[in-house]
Amino acid sequence: MKKIKSIVCLLLFLNCCAFSPVSGGFKTGDSADNVEIQLKAEAESLMTQTNNVSSSSEVAKIWKYVEYLWDKDRRPEAGRYIEAGLTFEPFNYYYQAKLALVLAEQGRNREAYDRAQIVYEKAEDEETVEMILPILKKSLPAQFKSMEAAEFASPTVVLVTMGEVNHLLVLELQQKISEYTGLAVVVFSETGTPPPPDRSFFTSEIRRMRPTILGMPEMVAWLNSHNIATASLATDNELFVKTMQQFLEENNPVAAKGFKTNMDLARLRLQQWSYDSLRDYLVAMAAPHRNEKWLLIGITSYDMYMADTNYVFAGTNPYAQAIISYRRFMSDFNQEPENRKRLLSRLFKQFLSVFGLLNGMTRCTFPDCARVFPRNIAEHDEKPEYLCDECRQTLEKLLKTRIQPKPARR
Repeated sequence: MKKIKSIVCLLLFLNCCAFSPVSGGFKTGDSADNVEIQLKAEAESLMTQTNNVSSSSEVAKIWKYVEYLWDKDRRPEAGRYIEAGLTFEPFNYYYQAKLALVLAEQGRNREAYDRAQIVYEKAEDEETVEMILPILKKSLPAQFKSMEAAEFASPTVVLVTMGEVNHLLVLELQQKISEYTGLAVVVFSETGTPPPPDRSFFTSEIRRMRPTILGMPEMVAWLNSHNIATASLATDNELFVKTMQQFLEENNPVAAKGFKTNMDLARLRLQQWSYDSLRDYLVAMAAPHRNEKWLLIGITSYDMYMADTNYVFAGTNPYAQAIISYRRFMSDFNQEPENRKRLLSRLFKQFLSVFGLLNGMTRCTFPDCARVFPRNIAEHDEKPEYLCDECRQTLEKLLKTRIQPKPARR
């Protein structure tokens, strides 16, 4: 019973991590033939269960064999397994892209093009999109110039990428802003090293889960038997993790190994940046180059927060600069199918929202306007991709430009 409760405790804790690392089942010394035999057997076993919805959670077994074949340059064989895997995960655009490549190599150009076009429209991962660009006869997105001094005769939107960003997405945003606002838009890449993250989601989750875990009878008994005071774990996150590791190693070594893997992943991936630290970084970068015509906006995939909030989609200092994060607009964050068109729409609406604030406007309250305040992603999606007449006319006077009017109601 004690071990069962220990596993329940572990599951409660790991649920907050949102990680499910894939572990291999092979030992050092296995021959290549034995590895392939095992991978193929696991993949084909799953392929016989295509009508079993519950089996979709195991589709990684097929993808493992696909990657094995891909690495061996056996793409025609891989194609059959990709098609089988896509019966479980049709919205996996990474493997849709690989299937498009296989089809193109087989001379099935129309099928390859159609599939590649969907990948191009939907995939939010830049690497995935780059795979299918040759099929669509498109070039790789050009790298952005490093920030440099630039004198502009009229107000110009200056987008500055911060950290790793999706270049295609930023280029699409640049075009959309220019077409809608009538303003010139330039894109620069950062010229420095971004600040480190200021806090971790995982730290917040430890704090949320810790009272439940430390209150479990089997955990209390174990702490007492090891003369570990509960109070010492109440504020020290690293000590709490170390103690949990020890507890699991004594009760369930396999679970302990998984726990450690999840901790390592969490420290790397679940991170947040303070808007203030990113703002200071952006200001310092731009200082030697900008003039009064720059409408400076940072674009980043870093998740941001402010002192009094758990997260923000963007931050703005009126008449100075703004930063937009698209991390919470992405499909993987919201557990949605990928859709770059939706991602671009969310990002563009956030631009319109901060653009008014950047130019000194107060927040709009008219519901049919991109500048109203959303409390969550659902409300953000409800906003239109245009400004209400009052906001539009105000910005037109401020910036001496012509902004597209909202569509006429039918």
